[in-house]
Amino acid sequence: MILKIIGAALFLVYALFLLSLYDFRKCFNKRCATFFLLGMASFASVFVVQVPIQKLLSRSVFFYNLSDTLQAILYAAVAGFVQEFFKALAAFYPGGDSLSGAAAGAGFGFTEVIFILGSAPYISFTAVLERIFALMFHISSTTLVMFGKQKGKFLISYILLAFIHTAVDAIAVLFQMHYVTLTFTETSVAIISTSLFITSLLLYRRRS
Repeated sequence: MILKIIGAALFLVYALFLLSLYDFRKCFNKRCATFFLLGMASFASVFVVQVPIQKLLSRSVFFYNLSDTLQAILYAAVAGFVQEFFKALAAFYPGGDSLSGAAAGAGFGFTEVIFILGSAPYISFTAVLERIFALMFHISSTTLVMFGKQKGKFLISYILLAFIHTAVDAIAVLFQMHYVTLTFTETSVAIISTSLFITSLLLYRRRS
């Protein structure tokens, strides 16, 4: 229990550190804290929207007639589109921009860390490594969606990031189904998450 509390505290520091890389002066204020909390609240969408849709889908005849790979992709698509939508929704008000996207993504990702590591019987190195990159992904993906919103291309950026999110989650599902290796899974997630994070940082700083 104590180890999990320490782990949660360290991930909070990590989330704030990633957030500070965008704009250190603006990320530690009331506005940014509000979006962080809204991002945390948006994690409820996983249980209220995502999981019920996935359960309904898994019980359909249509789903059972698909191959394992297509089932994994479809299952992951629900997570990708639902999570990216509600993270962006949390970043919209008031006056949402790319920094509010980063804050909302950080709040969502941190809450996901708390839920996953908190419910795990023990904390493994692989689980910690996975959450490190997952948190990076959530921050950067919402930042990019909101960057698209600022450019008047919210729908395009949302769909694109939702598809990328789908790809990441599909790889994870395929690993659980023993179709891909742990090395492939972790390497793929690390490359995608790092690439998105660097891209979002560069776009934010260039716009600033």
